[in-house]
Amino acid sequence: MNLKPCSLVVSLCISCAFAQEATEQKKAPSTKLEAFQSRTGVVLIRGFSRVGTFSGSLGGSVSVAAREFRDGSNPSMPRAVGISVSVKAPGRLERENTSYIDLEEIDSLLKGIEYISKASKDVTKLGQFEIDYRTKGDLRVTVFNNQQGEVSAAISSGTIGRADVFVSLSDLGRLRELISAAKDLL
Repeated sequence: MNLKPCSLVVSLCISCAFAQEATEQKKAPSTKLEAFQSRTGVVLIRGFSRVGTFSGSLGGSVSVAAREFRDGSNPSMPRAVGISVSVKAPGRLERENTSYIDLEEIDSLLKGIEYISKASKDVTKLGQFEIDYRTKGDLRVTVFNNQQGEVSAAISSGTIGRADVFVSLSDLGRLRELISAAKDLL
């Protein structure tokens, strides 16, 4: 039996896996909060206040917190402020992911959630629709209808290993309230 072709295939698979992992790990920070948090060789001070949590209609939860990061070893360096939205997906293999939103992006997020919360089947003449609002930090708020025409929503965080929670349209109002309360703390 010739083991060379088999060992070559195994080696290629392992190399591809490591290359993919290295690519995933080297994703550049999308927000100021992520960039600040990824710094090394500094005294990183992380301040946070948990604002609230609510549950999804099929399980899981969404949590919002106000965030402040600063460099304790360099007080003259500007601080990074914003919020985090953590999504904990239900299921046998529970997944949780956190998206960071810089202060400058919060007003746009609030307006986007308000707009898509008013969605109805009239947004298109086709049978199904899906409306997304995405942030730089991979938070996605989606409103959609199913084949029966019922309008629902989902909140997702992350891209690889994304966590999704299905919520009612009224829960999007709760999300807006929590985000607004977190912004007020900043």
